[in-house]
Amino acid sequence: MAAGSAAVALAAAIGVAEARPIGPFEVGGAIEAEYDRAGGEAFFGEPLGPETDAAGGGKKQDFANNVSIYWTPATDAHYVGGAIRDKWNNLASVNGILKYPTADEGATGKPGRYQPFQGGIIYWSIGTATHSVTGNMLAKYGTVGWENSPLGFPLTDETAAGKGRGQLFEGGAMYSTQGTGTHIVWGAIRDDWVRNGAENGRYGLPKGDEYDYEGGKAQDFQGGRIVWQPSS
Repeated sequence: MAAGSAAVALAAAIGVAEARPIGPFEVGGAIEAEYDRAGGEAFFGEPLGPETDAAGGGKKQDFANNVSIYWTPATDAHYVGGAIRDKWNNLASVNGILKYPTADEGATGKPGRYQPFQGGIIYWSIGTATHSVTGNMLAKYGTVGWENSPLGFPLTDETAAGKGRGQLFEGGAMYSTQGTGTHIVWGAIRDDWVRNGAENGRYGLPKGDEYDYEGGKAQDFQGGRIVWQPSS
């Protein structure tokens, strides 16, 4: 046998040896390592099929307990399951803005769950359901402390808002346009802003964040300034 043929045969043999049968299909390599590390059959159930190719040179394998494992050279192997997996699939999974998971699902600072992806984060909590935060919204969210900030968990995905983008949270909202940047509206100023029609009213979108002003708070909008003063 030629040296090249021998090397190919050896590589094939090693690949088969590294995988092991679990139920009717084999699980091997980095996906097998993640399967064992994250809980094995008790967590994943048996595989529903063999490992298959995924977008961008990745690999995936689906398991019985509504869980899949995805792998790429850049991200390693991580599982996606439950409500987070359902949301991710609704957003086109690896073919959407979020792309591949970069870590397993974990607990948030407040009671809830989250999972980071190459293009953003998906959050879940009781009462808020499951929503993604991406792009400029994600960057701004991080500056105030994520879900541990007064914003709390997201209540919606990012959507069109006026001539920009908006996203609602438990404790406020974020709005973003190319011209105004990305800013948070919350508290009493947001209440006044909403009473005046929010982004479609007299004030329009925020031009900056809330700031200290004459013993209270103020925020500048496209159509003017809203000032809040504490009750005397």
